[in-house]
Amino acid sequence: LAYGDDPCELAETYASLWGERMKARRSQPFTGWCTWYYFYGENTEKDVLECVRKAKELALPLEYILVDDGYQKAIGDWLEVNRDKFPSGMKYLAEKIKEAGFKPGLWLAPFAAAQDSRLLAEHPDWVLRDENGEPVLAWEHWGVPCYSLDLSRSEVQEWLKELFATLHKDWGYEFFKLDFLFAGAMPGQRHNPRLTRAEALRRGLEAIRESVGDEVYILGCGAPLGPSIGIVDAMRIGPDVHPDWHPFWRDLTSPSAENSARNTMTRYFFHRRLWANDPDCILIRTRDDQSNLVLNEVRTLVSIVGLSGGAVVDSDNLLSLRRGRLKYLRRILPPCPESARTIDLFRQEKPSIMVMEIERPWGKWWVVGIVNWSDRTVTTNLTLEELGIPQGQYHLYNYWRGLYLGTTEGTITLRRHQPHETVLLAIKPYLPEPLLLSSTFHITQGGVEIKQVERLVVGKELRMWFHLKKPGVQFGKLIFVLPEGWREGGAWVNSRKQALIRFGKKAVALGFTLEEEATVETQFIAKGG
Repeated sequence: LAYGDDPCELAETYASLWGERMKARRSQPFTGWCTWYYFYGENTEKDVLECVRKAKELALPLEYILVDDGYQKAIGDWLEVNRDKFPSGMKYLAEKIKEAGFKPGLWLAPFAAAQDSRLLAEHPDWVLRDENGEPVLAWEHWGVPCYSLDLSRSEVQEWLKELFATLHKDWGYEFFKLDFLFAGAMPGQRHNPRLTRAEALRRGLEAIRESVGDEVYILGCGAPLGPSIGIVDAMRIGPDVHPDWHPFWRDLTSPSAENSARNTMTRYFFHRRLWANDPDCILIRTRDDQSNLVLNEVRTLVSIVGLSGGAVVDSDNLLSLRRGRLKYLRRILPPCPESARTIDLFRQEKPSIMVMEIERPWGKWWVVGIVNWSDRTVTTNLTLEELGIPQGQYHLYNYWRGLYLGTTEGTITLRRHQPHETVLLAIKPYLPEPLLLSSTFHITQGGVEIKQVERLVVGKELRMWFHLKKPGVQFGKLIFVLPEGWREGGAWVNSRKQALIRFGKKAVALGFTLEEEATVETQFIAKGG
C-alpha cells in the first residue's frame, strides 16, 4: 500500500492502523485536578476537600479530582488507608467529591507489592522471581523496595478483580491512574511460562477492566505501550512534569517541565489513534509558591499541552494559586477538538513547531506554536510554506503577548524570541474589511468557544454577531483588525452596549466576562459612511 512521503503522515497512519488492529478505545481526553505536583503525597483529607471547595467556588470546568500517591499504607495494601492523613477514609472522600459536582479518581500501582506490605507478607508466592528464586525488584518507592507481582497467576488476577470492585463499586471511584505498570512486564520466571511478558501484563490489565467495566476511565502510566492499547482510555506519553524547567539529571527520562513538554510533541501522533494522550499536569503557580518556572516556561507548558488536544489537569494548590494565573488553565479548557501536528518531528532532534489547522463554517485559520528550547534569546525565521500554509496574505497575532504583528505573504520573523518561550500565533487569511483576529478565551482563538458567526453588510456598515459558549466563568477579549478605511462603531454583549478599545493603529478589543454563554454584536463603519 502507498501512504505518501510525508513522514508525519506516515506516523499518523501507522498509529491509526495499530489502533484499529488493537481495537483502541479512543476515548475523549479527561480534565481534572491532581494532588501530586504540589503536595507530593503529603496532602491530607482536609487539603483535598479545601481544593475541591475552591475549584467549585472558582467555577473551574473540571471533571475529575485525582487523589494521587500517599493515601495508602503501603504499595499493595490499597484498602488500608493512612488514617493519620485521611481520618474519614477514602469512601467518604469520594462521596464529598461527588457532592461538589466532580468525579473522584484514585492513583494506584497495582502490579507490585512493597517490601513492608501486608500483601507481600501474606502472599510471598505471588511475587515474580528471577532465575535464582529471588523476588524481582521493580523500583524503590521513597526508598522502599517494591517487587513485581506475577500476573500470570490466576489468584493474582482474581485479587485484582476483587480489589477494583471494592474501589469502584463500594468506595465509588470512577477514574483510576494506574502507575508503574512496567512492573507487570519485568523479566522473570512466571508461574505460567507460556505467557510472554507482554501477555502477562495484558492479563493484569484485562482483569482490572473486566472488574470496573467500560464506564470507568483508566489512565495508564509508566506502561509498556503496545499491550495497553484497547484497555486504557488515556496514556501518559512522557516523563513526569516538574516545577523545574531543566531536569536535574540531563537525560530525556528525568522529571522536568522541558522533558514533559518535549515528549508531548514527539508522541503527538498517538492521540485519538491509540488512546487519549496524557501530557501530564500543567503547573501555573508563581515562583514564590513552590515552583522555579518563570512565566515563559509556564506559557510553554500550557501551550504545548493545549495544542496537543490531550488531557488537561492542573496540579497546583488552588488555595494559594494567584487568580491571575488561573487564566492559563481556563484558556485550554475544554481540550481542543483538533490536535496540532509537530511538523518538524523528523527534521531535528528537538522539534519546535506545532501547527493546528482549524476550520469552521465561518472561516479557516491556523494556530502555530514555536518553541525556543535554548537558554538564550534568538531571532526565529519561518515561512508559510514550511508551516504547510498555502500561499496568500495573512494576519499575524501573538497570543501571549497580545500583539498584532501585521500581515505577511511568505516569511515570519520573531525577534527577541526569549529563552524557553513559546510564541503562539494566530494566522488568519487577510480580508479587506474588519475581521475577528483572535479570541483570548481559548488558545484555539475561536475554535472552541465561538459556536456561530453571522455577518451583514448594509451600505458602508458591517455588522457581525458571535455566539459564544464555554463552561465556567472567564474574562477575555475578542480582538478585531481594521484595514485602512474602516473605523469601529458600537459593540453589545447580551444586548448591553460596551466599548471597543483601540490598541495599536489597526486593532480594537472588546473585553467582557463570559458566563457560560453570550451573544456579541459588533458594528464597523467604512470611513465616509
